[in-house]
Amino acid sequence: MAAVLIVEDNQEHQAVIAEVVRRLGHRVVLAGDGRAGLTAAVTHRPDLIVADVDMPHLNGIRMCRALREHPATADVPVVLITAYLPPGDTTLAEAEAVAVVPKPFSVKELTETLRACMAAPAGARHDPAFTEALLRSLDAGVVACDLEGRLVVINQAVRDFFGDDSLGVPAREWAARFGLRRHDGSPLRPDDVALYRALRGEEIRHDEVLAHDRQDRPRWFAINARPVRDAAGHVLGAVAAVHDVTAEHHQRQYEQCKSDVLKALVHAPDTARAGAEVLRAMAAGLGWPYLRLWLVDPVTDRLRPAATHLVPGSPPITLPPVLDRGEGLAGSCWERGEPIWVPDLQAPDVPVLPSFIEAGHYRAALAVPVCSAEKVVGVLSCFTLEHQDPDPALTVLLTGIAGHVGAYLERRRAEELAGQLAASIGEYIALVGHELRTPLTSIGIYTDLISEEPDETTVGEVRDMLVVIERNNARLRSLVERLLDLSALESGHAQLTITEVDLAAVVEAAAAGFSVRPELPDRLTVPGDRNRLRQVAENLIGNAVKYSPDSDAVRVTLTADDDAAVLTVSDNGIGIPAGEHDRLFARLYRATNARHSGIPGAGLGLALSRAIAELHGGTITLAANEGGGTIATVRLPRRPGTNGPARPGRRTDTLEGNQ
Repeated sequence: MAAVLIVEDNQEHQAVIAEVVRRLGHRVVLAGDGRAGLTAAVTHRPDLIVADVDMPHLNGIRMCRALREHPATADVPVVLITAYLPPGDTTLAEAEAVAVVPKPFSVKELTETLRACMAAPAGARHDPAFTEALLRSLDAGVVACDLEGRLVVINQAVRDFFGDDSLGVPAREWAARFGLRRHDGSPLRPDDVALYRALRGEEIRHDEVLAHDRQDRPRWFAINARPVRDAAGHVLGAVAAVHDVTAEHHQRQYEQCKSDVLKALVHAPDTARAGAEVLRAMAAGLGWPYLRLWLVDPVTDRLRPAATHLVPGSPPITLPPVLDRGEGLAGSCWERGEPIWVPDLQAPDVPVLPSFIEAGHYRAALAVPVCSAEKVVGVLSCFTLEHQDPDPALTVLLTGIAGHVGAYLERRRAEELAGQLAASIGEYIALVGHELRTPLTSIGIYTDLISEEPDETTVGEVRDMLVVIERNNARLRSLVERLLDLSALESGHAQLTITEVDLAAVVEAAAAGFSVRPELPDRLTVPGDRNRLRQVAENLIGNAVKYSPDSDAVRVTLTADDDAAVLTVSDNGIGIPAGEHDRLFARLYRATNARHSGIPGAGLGLALSRAIAELHGGTITLAANEGGGTIATVRLPRRPGTNGPARPGRRTDTLEGNQ
């Protein structure tokens, strides 16, 4: 049996607390105010003190401080009861109470609290100041509630986001009070709040929630929650850990947006449709309500809108039909040739048209230049209803999208896209026709010759002609298979099997088939598809060997810098004619000197290699070798912490031609 000192000036409350203590099987000592309680504590040396905060002569907080200063009572645990201070108040933490019971309380709540305090081993007195400091030091947010759903713990990480008054909001009211939503933007019902679900006995893992901070910026959180149980398994409350996963969410969002934009460009039949589909994909992927693509009119040298996307229900924007260089956000971006962020459209001296600012609907904006051959040919501008701080990852994404749009415009030559696309298709069909007709002609001719032979002709007499038919048939089959493979890669239907790949071993195996000795590190790992990466290495090394008079002149090196593996293949062969470097990645295109060299080839090796490299997030480039011939360079991203060679790869190295 333990001795419990009850310090309470309200006689009715004092009687209830005393009855609870007696039912727990402990002895009761009573005091009517803080001064009497301090005297009783020194005299009787109780095992536990239960004290009200608001008392005459000496309140509960000051009494606790006095108890800690007296050597006889310094380690006596205290349970505070209060109707004025919330459980997380710093004043209570300074009192070093083992527990806080807010008024009004039930007999059950008081019983569970006192039972837990009395069950604690001697000398294990809880230090609230330490707990408060511990919770404040955590990166993750921590929230806990009692059986009634009242918050009893909420650390600084959560307060910084939702505000200091969040402690007074019951768990079930958080969805409505703070506008919580599911990750897809749909409203979160009160009963679906993770902490409230945990209070009902559920174990919650990675429940993703969307919220807005006090500057109205969207943030995504992953919440793990579970009920808090006593030794007998009874639920005493619930606790939740709140992790900010905004960066991870944005990464997935940006990757999906990039994929959707590329698909839109692949399938768009003309410039107008391409611009509209790109903006639609961006609006759906990024949640930006208003986007506009401006293009430079080469005749008037002014910006004109080529496509506009306004999400239904969003405020319309009235903009002039043309913009001069330096005029408004798009004109300023055109003039500077670099991305421009405007986090606050109401800030002074922002590069936005006055009429737009006066409308006051939109909060932030961004513009990125659309470049073609290092020349700004347009501007992509985006406006949002929410505050948007500059985001380097988003800037990279939008700059990349603008780059794809610029490449698309360059390839289609702007407003003459339909005609030029037809010409491009015609050229492609002509190349396919040439590659198909040549072996088909050989097959047909030799088949005719065999059919005209007399019946008594033996197989041995026509074997040479059969060999020609077999060789050309194999060439046709290989051509069709490689064309289908390339189409699958470019359309996204061919899936990569990504694992940790030792690129040094892959290159060594590829070089062995050509009797080339590569310069390799012991090990260099990259995330990738082993078979596809070997296909790239074999294509490049095979090109170099095929077009070099001496295979010993072919040099293959694998190096690395901080963030990329660099594969370089160089030769002293026939080289690439001037002006043809950029065309060599087109399917079926072969350099003019290669076509007339008599060396067989289909012009698909580099097209396949580039598709594979880009699917790995890498690049492939071509350049002339100083001593004649060509240099081929592939750069592939590495994961942090992978092992690589000591010497860095040369950033100026480039890739061999498609011959």
